[in-house]
Amino acid sequence: MKLNWLIFATGWMSFRALGSGLFLFWTFTGNERSAPSEWIVPFVGDFIIGITAIFLVYYIIKKPSAILWGLLLSWNVVGLFDLFGAIMVSFEAPFGPLPEIGLNSSGVRFVLSLNTLIQISSIYLMFQKDIKEYFKI
Repeated sequence: MKLNWLIFATGWMSFRALGSGLFLFWTFTGNERSAPSEWIVPFVGDFIIGITAIFLVYYIIKKPSAILWGLLLSWNVVGLFDLFGAIMVSFEAPFGPLPEIGLNSSGVRFVLSLNTLIQISSIYLMFQKDIKEYFKI
């Protein structure tokens, strides 16, 4: 069950690439829904975390190793750091790209907070005995 949650949580972060890719596109094309320039760094971080999530899920399932465990732990910490930065930016430069579906500045903070909790749970699970055994640590 713990491993399934770790795989799910890692895969869930791939959605960060979809959202940030869209918002970066809007920003670079000058769309009226584009984010303030303060959001560029968090979006780039989200895009990188999201794209790499896909590869990590594959390797977690097919090729677990101690090196992968270390990479996954580092990836989670970097992703968490990026989320904390995005939460701070959300207060400095509020962004509500899709208010029609509730993605106003409060909705953005909710999504960021949810992803933060998921990322924290992954870091916690990384240190569980059975997860460490799975990665041969």
